[in-house]
This record gives sequence, C-alpha cells and structure tokens, in this order.
Amino acid sequence: MKSSAFDLESFAQTVYRKCDCCKRVRDIYFRLNIRDAKSAQMLVGSLELCKSCGENIGEITNTDASTERTVTEFHFE
Repeated sequence: MKSSAFDLESFAQTVYRKCDCCKRVRDIYFRLNIRDAKSAQMLVGSLELCKSCGENIGEITNTDASTERTVTEFHFE
C-alpha cells in the first residue's frame, strides 16, 4: 500500500454530479481518498472532484491527474 495519506484515483467513466471541492455540477473524473495521517492505512474520507479541481489537487500532491489514457498502441511499418 502507498505510504501517502492522499491517494488520487481516476474513474473509468465520468459521473455527472456536484464536485466536492468547487460545488459546481460537472462531470466527476477523480476521487481523492484521504487516509489516517499516522498509519496511512485506514480510510478517513474521500472527495469526488471535477477535472479542473482534480488536476489542481494532482499538482499539489505531485500525482499524475491525466484524464487521457492510452489503452493500446499500434506500430505500423
């Protein structure tokens, strides 16, 4: 398990609801899991974040907050 108390995860599919950070109704791309500061094992809470809030939190925590994923790469010669 990661030793960080903050774990930023991206959803496989976006959900349309209120962002817990900016309080605007938008597509939700990320969930920030907040763990116990001493052990970093037990979950204390979580925040569901829109794209801009998730990217900002990613910059603060030095976590990759990219919404684009490469599933398969093809090489043609």
